[in-house]
Amino acid sequence: MTVRDEIAAFFAAYVDAFARGDAEALSLLWEPVGLFPSPAGNFAMDRPAFREHCARLMDFYRDQGVARPVGTLLSATELFPGVAEARMAYRMEGADGAVVAAWEHVYLLRRTGGRWHVTLTIADAEMAAWAARGAGL
Repeated sequence: MTVRDEIAAFFAAYVDAFARGDAEALSLLWEPVGLFPSPAGNFAMDRPAFREHCARLMDFYRDQGVARPVGTLLSATELFPGVAEARMAYRMEGADGAVVAAWEHVYLLRRTGGRWHVTLTIADAEMAAWAARGAGL
């Protein structure tokens, strides 16, 4: 299996955890401390705080009318052995299939314990997409 195949499988599980509303499963796909650079400043969260963040984010999506998250892997490149960059396109669909919001995310992943985990994400485009709808995160 290629690195791209591994990362595609990783993000299939990632999107599935969001679709199922499983904050615990989603948080386990991250390193114990995840980094979040943002236009308002950088911050980090440990796993328990991130699990709570995931639960709030899933509630926020439902409140915005999201019924189904769709993610497409645009690129995946191994930068160093066990370190990769991935770019995902997300489309949040309502119950009628209409797009509620769409954006791209950039991730840095690290293979630990034989599995890929997110170590950093840049979510500026997601924040901008929700702000454009008048629903700030």
